[in-house]
Amino acid sequence: MGDIDQPDMRILQLHNHYGSHSGETTVLDVHEALLKSNGHQVFRCTRSSTELDSMPFGKIKAFFTALYNPASIRDINRILKEFSPDIVHIHNLYPLLSPSLLPAVRKAGVPVVMTVHNYRLVCPNGLFYNKEGICERCASGKEWNCFTHNCEESLPKSLGYALRNAWARLFGYYTENVDAFLCLTEFQKRKLVENGFPADKCHVLPNFAEQESAVSQDISSFDKRRGVFFIGRLNRQKGVDIILEAAQQCPGVSFTLAGSSDTSFIDTESLPANVSWLGVIGEDEKIQAFRNAVALIFTSRSYEGFPMVFLEAMQHMMPVIAPNLAGYPEIIRDGINGWLFSPGDAADLAKIINKLYDKPELLRIAGQNGREILMNEYSSEVWYREYLRIATSLLHQSKRNSSFFQ
Repeated sequence: MGDIDQPDMRILQLHNHYGSHSGETTVLDVHEALLKSNGHQVFRCTRSSTELDSMPFGKIKAFFTALYNPASIRDINRILKEFSPDIVHIHNLYPLLSPSLLPAVRKAGVPVVMTVHNYRLVCPNGLFYNKEGICERCASGKEWNCFTHNCEESLPKSLGYALRNAWARLFGYYTENVDAFLCLTEFQKRKLVENGFPADKCHVLPNFAEQESAVSQDISSFDKRRGVFFIGRLNRQKGVDIILEAAQQCPGVSFTLAGSSDTSFIDTESLPANVSWLGVIGEDEKIQAFRNAVALIFTSRSYEGFPMVFLEAMQHMMPVIAPNLAGYPEIIRDGINGWLFSPGDAADLAKIINKLYDKPELLRIAGQNGREILMNEYSSEVWYREYLRIATSLLHQSKRNSSFFQ
């Protein structure tokens, strides 16, 4: 192990990729790049849920590996010996890596930090949301509700999710073996503490956006911007129906939507006249859309962890209109770098859009405030400084404990 007073740590990242690309993979990549650029050695141990497609009885196997995976335990012991990390940083362990490997890391005396991307530690589906809306029934050790309410709209899957959460809780895999939970917002931290996670282990460490990639904007370009922009999956959870209802109440405003569509929920062939849908777009098209619109609208009905689209909007000096829900007000400050509307209330959303649309000066000031907030609170430098503080504190504590038992 290196000198814990110097920024040259050896960091082992653990992550189970989902079946398709996710924001967690993006965060994993940017974490690794930032840590390496600051002189750390980073080793990545990953699995992917896509492996299940080629496994005989893959879904059945995933049920058991999520509870206990001896192969992962053997692998982690080998990696701990060969790489000798100073810190183990976990992201997602389900279903193939399995939280059952955490006691092995604890036994090796290596501190563990975990980025809490969602609410899976206390909610089996990780969302506090199901077909009925926001749901916290599984909180406080009542995981059976995931099955009885069929939150995954598949009884076998809902049962598997409920059992793996209950198993991890009963064996204390996370509470007893993770030294620092890196929550994305104060709201998320509060939910963990309310559900029995030690407050002194829960830290707030938001996502970040690289300042170098922020696009320089000519302030005068605001006078040329038109319409509002939404990007995300067009489904009920993301609140696309709220947008369409608001659009009907804002006939003089153009609404541009981007993202894949849940055709069982939205008919993209019958959108209001002032609404256009771009489908799934690439990075260049997304940047252009940020440059063209006066504001980003975000209408999620659920407690999303930390929407990276907020920071992308701030990069482009674009104010955000978001629901007054979950941790969103911590990032989007009402009247400062955006505006908050009553969750699920299309009329309130429309009222805000109509009020602001012909006030470019207000929008310009909010966009500038967003860029300042990004640089002062959500930059890579801010993230790294706090990450290093937490990590070195854990290493000093680990060193003291080792000395005590020698």
